[in-house]
Amino acid sequence: MAIINKAPNDVIEFLIDQEGNGVTKKTHHSRSYLHWAASSGNLDLVEHLIAKGADVHYQDSHGDAIAAYAAATGNKNTAIFDALFKAGVDPKQTYTAGATLLMLGIASDPDLTVTDYFLTKGLSLDMKDGNGRSAADYASRLGDTILIEKLAKRGVYPTNQALFFVTQGSRQKTNGLDTYRYFVEKLKLDPRVTNKEGATVLHSLMRRPNIDIINYFLAKGVDPNRADHDGNTALMQAAAGRDKTLIEMLLPHVDEVNVQNGKGESALTKAVANGSAEIASMLLKHGADVHVLDKDGNNLAYHWFHSFREQEGGGPRGVQDPGNDFEDKLNLLQKSGLSVTAAQRNGSSLFHVAVAKENMQLIKKAAALGADINAQDSEGTTALHKAALIAKDDRLLKALLACGAKKELKTEFDETAYDLAKDNEFLSNNQVAIDFLK
Repeated sequence: MAIINKAPNDVIEFLIDQEGNGVTKKTHHSRSYLHWAASSGNLDLVEHLIAKGADVHYQDSHGDAIAAYAAATGNKNTAIFDALFKAGVDPKQTYTAGATLLMLGIASDPDLTVTDYFLTKGLSLDMKDGNGRSAADYASRLGDTILIEKLAKRGVYPTNQALFFVTQGSRQKTNGLDTYRYFVEKLKLDPRVTNKEGATVLHSLMRRPNIDIINYFLAKGVDPNRADHDGNTALMQAAAGRDKTLIEMLLPHVDEVNVQNGKGESALTKAVANGSAEIASMLLKHGADVHVLDKDGNNLAYHWFHSFREQEGGGPRGVQDPGNDFEDKLNLLQKSGLSVTAAQRNGSSLFHVAVAKENMQLIKKAAALGADINAQDSEGTTALHKAALIAKDDRLLKALLACGAKKELKTEFDETAYDLAKDNEFLSNNQVAIDFLK
């Protein structure tokens, strides 16, 4: 936070030297202090961190290395890159999808000064990434048409893939309809293009939906029923959100509401697992099958139970997030004829899900619904067996026993919950007594 807010470097260096910090400490998204310093253009701090032993090749949880992150976030101080190159970073290294530093930084480089700097390091405007995308495609992300014209004067043009970059925008900027018209109508890019995942522009637009833009691409002949290589349609992606208007707009264009992706998930599955009860209700009214099973044989109750999210922001632990409409989804599924306590194909019950999530509130909910506490899955494992394997203390185990779990049941390997608990290192290391399982 101090680096982002441009606190004095002596203050930042003092904080880094404190116990528990250090140059290798991971922060948000597992980024190092060097990530933030390079992105902020703070040369003195970058040099200080490198001198202290910071790893210039370290990648965050998104796979972004220091130099790549600095370029992608718009660092204009080329001395930062000089310092990283001097410390061992190869200027010609490629990153995600084969992108170069020039490609990653070009959308935030309207005067092309950083681009020209990278050209002096042996990079080229003519290079393509691993998916055949050009530097102009990357430049399209922020919808800067003047930048695109500058690149055209240098003989670098966007491919059809540029439309997917336009859908990305940034946290601060979402590209409008006029930008898409520029690329489709002036530059003659194909609106029906697909990317390497087999997705259409409509798929990408579902992340930050704009009804006018979506209608524009529908009018241009983009097929809303087309599935990507994983079997996901635009409706499935929209159903995982909470935009009622978007669903209302898409449904009249959908040929089959019950189509399933490679995981066996339908749009209704997505809505129950991640979307809203209101969207799930709309899909049901449009003919969605409440008895749909995924490829593992799990019904919607399984996905509903997995959708439980605890309240954030200091709320009491174990209390559902009020924005998750967990109870509304339950009522909807029950009214639509789904038995929420029916066993899954492998024999497991809601108690198995509750234990997997290590959630006491869900154990109480499963009990209140009347789920079978002693259901055994295809390996003979009950919820109590599962808890014995993963429990960090005795709370889960005792809660299950209080609900009527039988201690004497055995797995297919003839193991009781007590046998499994004996091998649980969390319990043994914390000296948790398990004799109550005998």
